[in-house]
Amino acid sequence: MRSSALKETLDKFKKGIQYVDIVSAVSKNELTELTEAEADFSEYSMAKFVPASGAATRMFKDLYAFVDSGEATEPVEEFFNHLESFAFFDELRERVDIDQKDFDNVEDRTTIAKALLNHEMIYGDTPKALITFHTYEDFNTTPIDEQIYEGEKYLDGEDINLHFTIGEKHEDAFNAYVEKIKAEKDHVHITYSFQKEHTDTMAVDLENEPFLLDDGEILYRPGGHGALLDNLNDVQEDIIFIKNIDNVAHRSQIDDTVRSKKLLAAIGIQVKEELGGYIEDLLADEYDLEEIKKFITETLHITLKTELDKEKALWFLNRPLRVCGVVKNEGEPGGGPYIVDNGDYCDLQICETAEMNMDDPKQVDILNTAEFFNPVDLVCFVKDHKGKKFNLLDYANEDRYFISNKTHEGRPLKALEHPGLWNGAMHNWNTIFVEVPLSTFNPVKTVNDLLKKGHQAL
Repeated sequence: MRSSALKETLDKFKKGIQYVDIVSAVSKNELTELTEAEADFSEYSMAKFVPASGAATRMFKDLYAFVDSGEATEPVEEFFNHLESFAFFDELRERVDIDQKDFDNVEDRTTIAKALLNHEMIYGDTPKALITFHTYEDFNTTPIDEQIYEGEKYLDGEDINLHFTIGEKHEDAFNAYVEKIKAEKDHVHITYSFQKEHTDTMAVDLENEPFLLDDGEILYRPGGHGALLDNLNDVQEDIIFIKNIDNVAHRSQIDDTVRSKKLLAAIGIQVKEELGGYIEDLLADEYDLEEIKKFITETLHITLKTELDKEKALWFLNRPLRVCGVVKNEGEPGGGPYIVDNGDYCDLQICETAEMNMDDPKQVDILNTAEFFNPVDLVCFVKDHKGKKFNLLDYANEDRYFISNKTHEGRPLKALEHPGLWNGAMHNWNTIFVEVPLSTFNPVKTVNDLLKKGHQAL
């Protein structure tokens, strides 16, 4: 690492997390209505971008704890009480003589848990993308299958393009699974990429000095999901849908998802066309600044603190655009939509709790009274009014990095993560927030989430 880059990284650790200046949580006043918008999709190429690199280890944290301690916590009881309701039960039964097991017996429970996690099925080290989530009359599906099926319903055009970001160690398993799908679906085009090595970040010790390995080399670690901005930047389609790998629903319950995705895209197309028109007017010096100001404040929900001129108007308008679905806040861990003060203006941002100063009572109150939650449901427009691709790296706010405490071989360290993909990495995008039905949000953070309504057949 060059000395200037080394100093820059060390300075970030010494400065610590730079809290965003949140004015308020987004209310219905800042939302764009999910109307029956109509748009011509035929002029646009589309792709779906699915972060899918994580192993399912954390999904099974309660079972791991049970194997270690033998203590049956409430989640463990729920798991074994409903074992036959999981889509992977048939596969488990094929690997273990499960009909001879007593689901209430600690020893038999341990045998079953070990078979699922470590031995016969190795689910603990399987990518979440390849875990069996849903069951149907004649087949079972993984999140990959469901992401493809869903994409077929709203990605217009003869060709369906999906891009998954995966972990390198899972490449062979991913390819083996996907090749079978592609053989049956000629119209589905699946590509994948890894988090790029140059996005790894330096770790430091608790004194903010470079964390050195036994051989004297500095330890570098993956830079969090914000590092995927590089991968997203490589996607060449006009419109990119972003959704986490585990946020899928049973096919009997995806109507709301398909409808809302189409409407989010239609809203985005309408706004993008307005943006393009105003940019053309500005460049031709045939513009109404008051009309443009009204668009910036009322459609983009940007509050200006200084006078608007042509140059500023072009800066605000000529940026990537994202339309973000938000859902009612029901206490899920994660980020949310907020109004952020950037100095000369306030605009709409997705912020994580870690970016908020919890020592400030006003910020705590804003967090506790937030009406909406970020389910990671984005439709991104990444080309300018002439169809030229934006360099997305130019629109990140590098000051919105994260610092977390980790360990390496038992030694404590501090890790640096890039600004989150839908947080600081998209700080300088135009943002539209739209409330979507809660039925479109079905994340699987723990295995028992698969027992929820969204993952069961109606």
